[in-house]
Amino acid sequence: MEPRILDARFERSDRATIRALQFEKLRALLDKAWATNDFYRGHWSAAGAAPDRVASLEDFTARIPPVRKADFIADQERDPPYGRRTAHARGQREPLTVFTTSGTTGQGVEVHVETEAERVATFQVSDYLYRWAGLERGDAIFLNFPVTLLGGGRIELLGLEHYGLTVFPVGNYDVRRKLELLDRFRPQAIQSTTSYLGHLAAVSDKRPPCASLKVLFGGGEGGGFSWFERLQEDWQVPVFNQYGATQTRVDNMYPCERGIGSRDRPGLLHNIDPYFLLEVIDPKSGRQVADGEAGEIVLTSLVHTEVPLIRCAMGDLAVYHDPTYCTCGRPFAGVEIGTIGRMDDMVKVKGINVWPQAVDDVIFETPEIDEYQIVISSSADAADVITARVMPTAEMGGETAAAFAASLGERLRGRIGIRFRVELVPPGSLERSEYKARRWRDTRGRRPCGPAGDSRG
Repeated sequence: MEPRILDARFERSDRATIRALQFEKLRALLDKAWATNDFYRGHWSAAGAAPDRVASLEDFTARIPPVRKADFIADQERDPPYGRRTAHARGQREPLTVFTTSGTTGQGVEVHVETEAERVATFQVSDYLYRWAGLERGDAIFLNFPVTLLGGGRIELLGLEHYGLTVFPVGNYDVRRKLELLDRFRPQAIQSTTSYLGHLAAVSDKRPPCASLKVLFGGGEGGGFSWFERLQEDWQVPVFNQYGATQTRVDNMYPCERGIGSRDRPGLLHNIDPYFLLEVIDPKSGRQVADGEAGEIVLTSLVHTEVPLIRCAMGDLAVYHDPTYCTCGRPFAGVEIGTIGRMDDMVKVKGINVWPQAVDDVIFETPEIDEYQIVISSSADAADVITARVMPTAEMGGETAAAFAASLGERLRGRIGIRFRVELVPPGSLERSEYKARRWRDTRGRRPCGPAGDSRG
């Protein structure tokens, strides 16, 4: 496929040039943050870090401590409601864009802001997604995120309008109304959480649900490769997964024209390296992982200089790849599609670490399954019990249902390493999410188990 180039200066550059550009921008960012931002200066000083000693990108990783959600929440509590990290921008008396997170992790609601100049700068980032996906100025897109104070929705709306698309903000309508509007206006694209794209397809009585589409955009949560394959089969168009967060104030990793790739070689979510610095670090050592290894995503925005984001540990695990992993030739590193998952979503069952995305991949590669729910409970003797409540696309009964449940149980055991109880439930009996998927329930001590994916509200 012919590359869809947005900016040849960067996309046809070499890795050394991109890394030099990143360090040049980073050096200026560190100096400004030290001079103007009490939050980062205090955070670094407490760790004995001095930005003026950072002489390379490797120095940066080794010397500058990461920040996390808890640090942002503590900052807001000390200087409510915005925190000290926004004081410099607020002091300029210029208009600010304010975003909040949903607080679903239980750690509190973060507040993130950006200046008008920073917001305009983020458009240089989001333009890559729509260009690589093949959208043209004037194309119509249905935005299925509700538009509220949450980052998810408003971040996309601003970027879509800047790129020149005709945006239909339909996120606040119910699913039937959305399908009616799809029939009426026939857009070229839909942007939504990945799970809601499946919800729309399941409720629709058409295949594909909308024949005018060129592409689907799915983000806001994780998804296994089988799920992306299923979405492409249901909608009969490519799926462009993207990664971002309210903290980054723009999605910053996208697939190129190769999309999700193949099961043997999944696609790459390219980090837009000229504007964001990506690290994927070993959670134990804090060092950058090698190509093909998993680690925690850590991001630094090179476009937010008034309200900076510097070494933000996202709480998401993913498999890292060097730019050479993808055959498109772009010098942008990234993470493998279908590997992103929340670190706090890992559940230990019967002494085995279970990742929801691994279960997702087994179940959704089975075409007879429409939706599912996992319930983790305790037996009378306090042993762990994990049950897969599976909703088939059509009613099953008798020996057919028993054989299907047994087969699925064996495949889950083979791939995950523990025995699952498999319970078939009637079609239509499992509730579908109107936003992000909530498929896991851990009732051992009533501990919640949240969805995989990014931290954006």
